[in-house]
Amino acid sequence: MGARVRRQFTLTLPGSNSRAIWALALFVAVQCADAIQTFSGMSRFGTGIEANPLLAFYAATFGPSAALVCAKAVAIIGGATLHVLSQHFILAVLTVGCVFGAIVPWSLVLNAVTLP
Repeated sequence: MGARVRRQFTLTLPGSNSRAIWALALFVAVQCADAIQTFSGMSRFGTGIEANPLLAFYAATFGPSAALVCAKAVAIIGGATLHVLSQHFILAVLTVGCVFGAIVPWSLVLNAVTLP
């Protein structure tokens, strides 16, 4: 088991000298940034601001903190599964998708409200 875990940390991306663990680390960082921005948006505007109806429902029912922790835990477990299965391209595409589908829109919304 220890050898398998070590291999996951030393695995390189295909055709590159870069460590594959960085794809997972970046995915986790983007998920955390999305959670922080989503929580900030829900705190300012209420749970109705969330575009994902399932997440908005759970946030209204259980609170934004619990809903976001569970949603991001599921996302990070899914990302770790993709990493273990060596699906690094899919993980990278999901990371970029999250940046442009969640981080950028939240940044625009949260920034527009704070500007005079």
